[in-house]
Amino acid sequence: MNEQGVIFNSNGKQLVGIEHLPEPIHQGQTNKGVIIVVGGPQTRVGSHRLFVHLARALAKQGIVVFRFDYSGAGDSEGAVSTFTEIQDDIEAAIHTFEQRHSDITELALWGLCDAASAILLYLNERPQQVKIKQVLLVNPWVRQRQTQAKAYLRSYYMKRFFSKAFWQKLLSGKVKAQSAFTEIQEFHQQSQNSNDIDMQDNFVTQMLQGLNQFSGTCDILLSGNDLTADEFKLLIKSNKHWREAVARATINQQIISRADHTFSQQDKQSQLIKLVCKALVK
Repeated sequence: MNEQGVIFNSNGKQLVGIEHLPEPIHQGQTNKGVIIVVGGPQTRVGSHRLFVHLARALAKQGIVVFRFDYSGAGDSEGAVSTFTEIQDDIEAAIHTFEQRHSDITELALWGLCDAASAILLYLNERPQQVKIKQVLLVNPWVRQRQTQAKAYLRSYYMKRFFSKAFWQKLLSGKVKAQSAFTEIQEFHQQSQNSNDIDMQDNFVTQMLQGLNQFSGTCDILLSGNDLTADEFKLLIKSNKHWREAVARATINQQIISRADHTFSQQDKQSQLIKLVCKALVK
């Protein structure tokens, strides 16, 4: 495997990436490439070196992989960007990749958390990208007030209520009862609000539009022990438009039980990487 640095331009800013090339024996065996889109606040390495391990595993399967720092992150120039602002960086990375590998006809985008959201926002803005045949979305960020409240109530507080340690802290005064119950009441009120997405949450609508416009294959991978993943599940359950979108035959959902948000446990990280490799190597 050959790994090399790549410097490219996005709106006048110098961005830095790493390219993973398979061994020459694999070069004629696949026409697929993967671009790993990074979410904030991370770099192209990823939490627990997840993106490095994933890229190397895919390269061993004969797939060319490109991971990069978006504007203002890691070694790339510019002010720090949010996931709603990196669509031009994604476009620049795709253009650079295509220039370097004109023989690759099938391109996949992979993203964790708000990078997964950024990918759908990109697809909404640029649905004409015909080379993108597959997207892999891990724990997509769909933060809204009502889904956040429901996720906290169901995932966080429900677990605490059944925890012996919580009641011991409560009875010993280490947890302020009034403060805890006030917070629960506030979350309950927020969770009862309409599921209509307001202007503040408009990026979720744009994500849905991007998903609906995408004609390729989409794999959604969710952690079993993660509030962000729980919010996404609640969105699917409570919003019929999202529910109909992910019910399409081209979309596959899988849950990695007991995995946390960034797959910090080695066995869970390995499980994620195996699922990604399986989804891409067909």
